[in-house]
Amino acid sequence: MSMPPIVSIQNLNYFYGKGDLKSQVLYDINLEIKPGEFVILTGPSGSGKSTLLSLIGCLRPVNHGSLKILGQELKEATPNQLTLVRRNFGYITQASNLIEFLNAWQNVQMSLSVQSKLSAQKQYQRSVEILTAIGLGDRINHYPSDLSGGQRQRVALASALVNQPQLVLADEPTAALDKKSGRNVVALMQRLAKQRGSAILMVTHDSRILDFADRIISVEDGRLGRDLDQEISIALPEFDEALLKTTETQPTVLSYSSGEVIIQQGDPAHNFYILLEGIVEVFQENLNQPPKLLARMKRGEYFGEIGLLQGGKRTATVRAAKDSEVKVVAISQPLFQAIMNHSGLTSSDIVRQLHRRTMSSYLARAFPKIKPGYLENVATQINVLRYGANSYIVQSGEQAQYLYFILSGQVEILTQDSQGQEFYSHSLSSGDCFGDKELITKQPYSKSVRVLSDSELEVMTLSGSIFLDLVSKVESDANTVLQKLVTLIQK
Repeated sequence: MSMPPIVSIQNLNYFYGKGDLKSQVLYDINLEIKPGEFVILTGPSGSGKSTLLSLIGCLRPVNHGSLKILGQELKEATPNQLTLVRRNFGYITQASNLIEFLNAWQNVQMSLSVQSKLSAQKQYQRSVEILTAIGLGDRINHYPSDLSGGQRQRVALASALVNQPQLVLADEPTAALDKKSGRNVVALMQRLAKQRGSAILMVTHDSRILDFADRIISVEDGRLGRDLDQEISIALPEFDEALLKTTETQPTVLSYSSGEVIIQQGDPAHNFYILLEGIVEVFQENLNQPPKLLARMKRGEYFGEIGLLQGGKRTATVRAAKDSEVKVVAISQPLFQAIMNHSGLTSSDIVRQLHRRTMSSYLARAFPKIKPGYLENVATQINVLRYGANSYIVQSGEQAQYLYFILSGQVEILTQDSQGQEFYSHSLSSGDCFGDKELITKQPYSKSVRVLSDSELEVMTLSGSIFLDLVSKVESDANTVLQKLVTLIQK
């Protein structure tokens, strides 16, 4: 059973001034914020962000439309009703607004003494507890002048959260902080608020903290929209937002209900997806076998790149998890290709993820009895390495440490004669592997492996200790498992 929203806004409009000077600043605002949800408002100065925040904070009258906080309608609410609603809020601003002649715990206790009927001793205990929880247990007796900017903002955070408010309103809380301090403050805010089921609404221009949000909503010219530029940037950190202004095809937001299929294994691949809300599950479907769960994904993760980059067919089924409504950004194939071509760093990140997911799929089929979570963790430890022509990958006599799978290019296997001179034995190419025999026998490499003079090499490496651990978990020998993996890769 879903909880009722903490904030519910319908068809809200707001005007400044009267008569000929009347000017509309908010247009047809519709927004819901649920318990435990962290929503960030972005947008240029003067777009209406702070006005909306002040309306939700009961600091301005609601004249047009509906704005409910915890079920209480604010339009035409009495002063007493507004006062009661405000008692459910915690406020955090850019300025910490601490009282300079009070120490840390006394500043926090001020918030308790205004709203709480706790005894002085209980107020002290709760103040110390929350200061300790945010890492200031050794600063409870320090005055604001003896605290750093980040520490002062933590005390302000403790003051805002000590009453366990159901709604936290934050206006540029990290503007005066460096990156590390800002992220620390927001991480604490998120953790403490979510533990208590509070909702957070934050206005910010700070792009360094956007990944903490459950939703990013843009306000521009008084209207709400989804900030897709920022959402894409969270999933693809090197993404250039200016690219979307030069392309005809634009991302779209799609919604899926609980259990609904987003992509089906075997279908043609047309879109790349970034998860905005909810949880999705990735399944491998094999003939005469039940679907195997490969992974669960959450906000900020992406999927669909394998089909677009390898053969045009979906290699797995992705669906909304049970009891989870899902929203995704859908990026068409032409726009996806433009993103890949525009940024080498973004392209490299996507390709690296592709190889890991591909290997995760191989591992799932080679080790069907091993839990998906373990295999997914193994896949994250796989590295993709590139070598130039004539580069040595391994040399004779070195202790074997890795299993190598060739993704592209060719290598030559070199053996030594009685005088120690190397000569050509045979070559390996895409789909082959090497290093396996030495790992299994726990012997040094007996032969050297070198990239051909007219080739460049791309390989996936898997730690030998991890490979042998995988083998130990199944009722099969290493050679049998390896042959199955190679067969899958060669397909």
